[in-house]
Amino acid sequence: MNIVLIALDTQRADHLGCYGYPKPTSPFLDGIAERGVLFERCYAPNIPTHPSFTTMLTGKEAITHDIVNIGGGVPIADGVRLLPEILKEHGYVTAAVDSMGRHFPRGFDEYVTYAWDRSVPTVLRKAETVTEKALPVIERLCGQEQPFFLFVHYWDPHTPYLPPPEYTHKFYPEGRDPYALDNHSMDEAWSWEPFRWYFHEWMPGVTDSEYVINLYDGETAYMDEHLRRIFAALEPVQEDTLVIVTADHGEILDEQQGYFDHHGLYEGNVHVPLIFYWPGKLPAGQRVSGFVQNVDLAPTLLDLVGLPDRDAMEGVSLLPPIFGLRDGNYDELYLSEATWEVKRAIRNTRWKLIDSIEQDPHGRPMQELFDLQSDPQEQHNLIDEQPEIARELKRRLDAWVARRLQETGRSVDPLRVQGHCGVRIGMPRPDEVIGPGATPLSQRTHGEAATIPSPEALTVPNELHDQDKGVRLHGYVKDE
Repeated sequence: MNIVLIALDTQRADHLGCYGYPKPTSPFLDGIAERGVLFERCYAPNIPTHPSFTTMLTGKEAITHDIVNIGGGVPIADGVRLLPEILKEHGYVTAAVDSMGRHFPRGFDEYVTYAWDRSVPTVLRKAETVTEKALPVIERLCGQEQPFFLFVHYWDPHTPYLPPPEYTHKFYPEGRDPYALDNHSMDEAWSWEPFRWYFHEWMPGVTDSEYVINLYDGETAYMDEHLRRIFAALEPVQEDTLVIVTADHGEILDEQQGYFDHHGLYEGNVHVPLIFYWPGKLPAGQRVSGFVQNVDLAPTLLDLVGLPDRDAMEGVSLLPPIFGLRDGNYDELYLSEATWEVKRAIRNTRWKLIDSIEQDPHGRPMQELFDLQSDPQEQHNLIDEQPEIARELKRRLDAWVARRLQETGRSVDPLRVQGHCGVRIGMPRPDEVIGPGATPLSQRTHGEAATIPSPEALTVPNELHDQDKGVRLHGYVKDE
């Protein structure tokens, strides 16, 4: 069998039609889901991008593989192998269309990268760039006899949301003004110093958060259209090819602080799509209702291929839920992040407790407790109203961390060692108006579009050298 893993960077599950979104953002993917297996509650336990993809491709949780943020200074733990390395060892031809670098090229016979055309300031054609790079790779893979593993990484709908013109107002009410000075829904976004200048690069002057959400959805619709070409190219080998569509994490839009980014262990960030498509081999129209995680992908693929797991993967095969033997793989989930903020969380079918390790950069409380049944948007922190539930969840979270540290031979949680790595993105332009009243992007004179920030743009300076002083030494900082 062939395996194609398509990753939609930053794609929220709940902004796809097949997950109940009322806007037609994903007609093609919705059709794929109708003929495939859709996992209703798949979660990314370690966010954002680099931790999540490492978890996805190793079948191991972040305490094991040691990639807890996107700072890039700590290497993947010794002895941890990626799925393409394992499959290559067993005769697979492996290829990737990706741009992450770092440890992700390991195991790929062919690692095709890409760069965006930024010559038009208002447009960043991410999806078609990736598709154009992927199609020749697919043609080569389909023309040889060995089974293949292909990883294709789309960066839609990651910021900056700069879809082609036909998608910029696709989901925005006609006649509404995204720059209206009496609309204050973006005030909080413009007031947060770490991101405001980055926002100024790609949506200067926007005052209506609904317009930005429309851009996010436009990116999804634009990508959805270009995915058609990938599936069409795979049709000659469809009978022997499993295609998986998922995301590394979602995005906070305007429902939480942290606007238009992927920090915060809220549902918008950690609930991701997962669709398996293999007509005739997997049950069509199956919807798996219980909890699964992206750490389950690698062991599932080994299970399908018939390879023994010699890497002690920590995920659980998805085949039993796919074939209706159980609802899901977990009763509760443990989540982590360490890029802009350093937190862990525990989530069960009703409750979520978010526990901060460092002070929240937005000034939120050190603990947040949400009743997800009555408050699915996580708007009401019940930490004071439900102290006993919070204490029990914190006890369970601490016990899980302690167990994982013991299993991996660690004495300290790597989130505490490495800490956050994000400080600010975007270049300040003190001579320009920022926020309401700024010159819209279409009227600006700068020469190129904003682009996806690189990990190097986020890293903090060396804060200290000596742990004896009682202050944390970030693991990614090199001693002078």
